[in-house]
Amino acid sequence: MKKYFIIFLFAFLAVSSCSKGIPSNNLFDEYIFLLKNDESPLLTINSEMQKDVYTVMKNHKVPYGVVLVADCKTGKILTAKEYSTRGYKNGEYINTPLVASSIFKIVSLSAAIGSNVLNPSDKIPFYDRPYSELNNYMAKRNKKVNKSVISIRDAMAMSNNSAFAEIGLRINNHSKIVQYAKKLFFTREKIRGINTGYIDSTKTKTEQIQLYSGLRYSYMSPFHALLIAMTLGNRGTLVFPMMNSGDKQQTTQVLKKEVADGVLKAMSATTTSGTSKRTFSANKELAAKTFAKTGSLTGKNPSGYYNWFLGVYKGKNTNYAVVVLTVNDPKWSVKANYVAYKTIEFIRKYVEN
Repeated sequence: MKKYFIIFLFAFLAVSSCSKGIPSNNLFDEYIFLLKNDESPLLTINSEMQKDVYTVMKNHKVPYGVVLVADCKTGKILTAKEYSTRGYKNGEYINTPLVASSIFKIVSLSAAIGSNVLNPSDKIPFYDRPYSELNNYMAKRNKKVNKSVISIRDAMAMSNNSAFAEIGLRINNHSKIVQYAKKLFFTREKIRGINTGYIDSTKTKTEQIQLYSGLRYSYMSPFHALLIAMTLGNRGTLVFPMMNSGDKQQTTQVLKKEVADGVLKAMSATTTSGTSKRTFSANKELAAKTFAKTGSLTGKNPSGYYNWFLGVYKGKNTNYAVVVLTVNDPKWSVKANYVAYKTIEFIRKYVEN
């Protein structure tokens, strides 16, 4: 009996020591605590997955990378890890608004579905190259030249800039895009310690369609991206993310169910026939259960080529939000697609089994 009491006493003291000063209801402060107490039993982090994610980024010598994984139903963060060969301080960029690139297409499609303008099964015409920077799109559209047609699902899968310019124009109300940007946290606010992103003001039609397609004018932090993924993965209801297992679960309705479901449906082809097809072709079952949006754009501070992956993996009993950002030099190190694929393998290995 004495032996068990001593074991209990040591366990109690260990937990008490770890709990000293642990923040609550503030994700960024909880992350800073994690950096100093990564084995704390009071944190929601899966330590095995955390280590393996770190190893993937380290082995590929990524100039800067961050991986976030959360349970969409409970809000629990399972992985929050950064790595940098450039020696960036952990915490420097995980909560800093950076170029959002094509991830903003999620906002544009949300606005279209929410305004009853389009459904994910619809097709839409467009009048320029799929990956045009859209500087002359309006002139080409007015002349009705080079017309092509694509499904909304394929436009999302292939990240077709011209199609999303048309989606935004079809809404015919720029304030609707702004409204849905605010719904999805592009507000410059701090939410439970998370620095949300923002959009720049746009004056011309060209500037507006460049926003709709994610080419310019939108910014989000990796933590902000996680809020979006968790919202989509829980049918429009956000369960606020947390690392402190003692935090009280709180929720808020961000999107209507039909909007979130429609956007997720449009994201279903990214890993099977779109921009992540090559990476996810190694496991077709995993690809079929992963709904994603990718984005790539050159950014500053940190400087380099930004590669985003925002996705939802449909697991056995819950959905998992997966956010990956890699910033590469002119000589590529690793794409976010690959890191995300490995991360989902780790979810299956450590969390679901």
